[in-house]
Amino acid sequence: LGSDPKNEVLGEGHGPCAARASCYFWPAVSAMLLCEDDKRCEANESVIGHNVRNWLFGEAHETSSKYGPEDESGDAEQSRREKRMEKKIEKAMGVGNETDPHTIPRKVMGVALNGDHDIGALETSMCIGCFGILGLLIAFSIIRKMVPTIYVRQWPDSTDGDPERTSLHQVELNRISRAGVWDALVKVWKTSPEEEVAQAGLDGWALLEFCRMMSRILSVVMPVVAGTLLPLHYFASDDHHHTLDALSRLDIGNIPHEDWILWIHAGFVWFVVIVCSWQVTLAHDLFTERRHQWLLEVPRPRATTVLVRNIPHMLRSDTALRDYVASVLNNTIIQSVYVVRKTGHLPRLVQQLKDARYDAAMAYHGMTENQDACCWGESGTEELEMCQARVQELERLVVKEQTYVETAARKGDPRVCSSAGFITFNSELSQRLAMREQFTREVTEFRMSMPPDTGDVNYQHLAEDDMNAAWWKWVGTLGLLAVFIFWVPVVVLISGWTTLSSIHGTSPEAQKWADQHPYFETIMSGVLATATLKLFMAFLPSVLHSIINGMLQQRSGANEQLKLQQYLTAFLLIFVVLVTSLGRGLTITLMMIADHPGQIVNLLAASLPSASHFYFNYVVLGWAVLTSDLLRLSNLTKYFFYRKVRGFSVKLAKSYSEPEDQAFYGLGARMSMLMLMTALSFIFCSCSPLIMIFTWTYFLLAQLVYGYLLVFGEAKKPDLGGACWIQALNWFFLVMVIYVGLMVGVLRHLQRHGAILCPSILAVSSLSVLYWARYRVTTFAVDMLPLEEVVKADQDKQGTEVPQDGGYRQPECDPGIIQNQSWADFDAMVAKDNDCDSLSQTLETVLDDSNRRLFA
Repeated sequence: LGSDPKNEVLGEGHGPCAARASCYFWPAVSAMLLCEDDKRCEANESVIGHNVRNWLFGEAHETSSKYGPEDESGDAEQSRREKRMEKKIEKAMGVGNETDPHTIPRKVMGVALNGDHDIGALETSMCIGCFGILGLLIAFSIIRKMVPTIYVRQWPDSTDGDPERTSLHQVELNRISRAGVWDALVKVWKTSPEEEVAQAGLDGWALLEFCRMMSRILSVVMPVVAGTLLPLHYFASDDHHHTLDALSRLDIGNIPHEDWILWIHAGFVWFVVIVCSWQVTLAHDLFTERRHQWLLEVPRPRATTVLVRNIPHMLRSDTALRDYVASVLNNTIIQSVYVVRKTGHLPRLVQQLKDARYDAAMAYHGMTENQDACCWGESGTEELEMCQARVQELERLVVKEQTYVETAARKGDPRVCSSAGFITFNSELSQRLAMREQFTREVTEFRMSMPPDTGDVNYQHLAEDDMNAAWWKWVGTLGLLAVFIFWVPVVVLISGWTTLSSIHGTSPEAQKWADQHPYFETIMSGVLATATLKLFMAFLPSVLHSIINGMLQQRSGANEQLKLQQYLTAFLLIFVVLVTSLGRGLTITLMMIADHPGQIVNLLAASLPSASHFYFNYVVLGWAVLTSDLLRLSNLTKYFFYRKVRGFSVKLAKSYSEPEDQAFYGLGARMSMLMLMTALSFIFCSCSPLIMIFTWTYFLLAQLVYGYLLVFGEAKKPDLGGACWIQALNWFFLVMVIYVGLMVGVLRHLQRHGAILCPSILAVSSLSVLYWARYRVTTFAVDMLPLEEVVKADQDKQGTEVPQDGGYRQPECDPGIIQNQSWADFDAMVAKDNDCDSLSQTLETVLDDSNRRLFA
């Protein structure tokens, strides 16, 4: 697309628009998108879009002559077949020939292409990001001094039998009330990896180590790549200095088609791949050592327990399962057996009991506060009596349901006993040997695995029948697929109220101000688009987490976080990074790629580099969003509500304000955001090297923010032993493949055709290094310890008392909900009460004791 005023693509009389489009390498795409603001070009959009599709899918047209000879590989029949295929896809998806601009995914998500005023938008984003960080750190320092309880972990008080830890807790609170923000940052930098694993778990350490790994990689790549390519791009695009701003001259799209420049870019692709592979293998070696140490230190009973799935029907009771395992292995090595119960509406009753006790406590609290004011009347007394009666009735129902469940479980009733259970052995060696065995000929029976943490098991999902669980997984998969497909239409509906045009229509004053300040209107349009995209993405983790939690039947909360990391990362990569490559929609693009797989490189090269400036703003605004996590606003709000409005004690208000929202502040969502920044760092590191400076700053902030929250501020999360690290490395290698594919496509269209040895061939050969790094990472044994280390650890623990956590028992079946009674006493009561009379007497005794202790 030259400056010819009679260019056939743009039509006659559109020379200025063609001159603007010629500033970009990707001619057809840039012309189409730049013409959208020019009313004179509206009639030619369909023609331009037709040429864009022809260019992407190999059809020859006149505008390709500037970048090389026409592609003569496809004949006319092939071209017609491709057109029919595209029309058939569009017709099947309900898409007409004329595409509505408001349904293009790139526009829907607010991703703007590079333009003349990008440098002004970047300056605005830098001011917001830098001053936002400064203001948030000052606010964090002030609030941390005023309310130190929110920013330290809850430790036991003297009633828990450990007054020494209570004293340490108070000392820590006093120290925080006198310290500033600098003290918190220094505290993070001085934390050792061992302390991180002890306080945040191996998953928390893996997240922090991923931030450190990315900082190390960018510290090596950024000075070399940015220090070389930024001056090269700037001075090589000197021919366009009259039509380009300073920011656009730093990109690859405006350099001349000189072979030596392309060879430099191909060499830097090798440099980036080698540095990343080197650092990833080193970091994974360190992770492997930490993982083995974590496996050695897993607390009992988790270290000596196996989770059994698909237990045969005749063995679905505690006694039957224990007898069978004892006959196969040895009775002396088995400590306990527990088959998961189908508790029905018992969990709902327990929750209602907790709510009723809360209401009774609030009524009693109101009575004690109003006694001095002499305003406690008959209505208050009646309210308290009603709460007491409600608590008594619910306690009676809970005890009755608990007794029924345990009695039926002892008899092996299929209405209560599920196909999942836990077998706890006496030693780690016995657990290891039992977990690796195949008990029956049917490979689907007795599927054994390492159990989750004792306090993180989702017993309701484990108790589901196999058919019900499979059905819910299919429903959940369809729900996730629906989110991916219908996300763009939903955003179309919402984004209509967040554009500047809609604001102008609502507020005439805003329209008048925009007419007087057109420059600021352009800047605010770019900033508003980035902020809108972040707002939409804020709701996404909650949507995905609700589907995963409710339908995918995960066995623990940590597994839900792992699934959230998987799906959220995929969504962010598609709808934030690759959204410019979706063309007319996700489904149509995927079907076109399936019909022409080799054109995916052209698709990436034709779309991604032209939107790099938008991601500058996206990363810079992310600085303030990341720093705002330090304030823990949701926890702070709940704490003030329970402390000031409800009048709770400091410890009780702290317990009610925890934990934070796991959908947005869990390890899954945080790891996904780090992967998004990783993708932006490397996909654009050669096309727009300036982005590495912004992402390096983001990872530096992430080390400080997450280092403080995970280790000192938030409660310790359930741990899977670094499973998030393995998944993050898988996504990392995929990002590097996308980077190599993008650069191959860019170099392919910039280079001269006909050469056997060309820069694109050199760039694609760097995939061999990625393959070697991927192979080395996957060959490490991280799932379980080598047998020799298990034997040695088992010998070292013999004759010593090993501390244990709580056992694997469903919390709703715990008799301690009603009274201070052990499991052994409750089992004896269930075994003794076989007739209705004795059962009724036992219930009356239990409830009488509970009533006397209600307000103790």
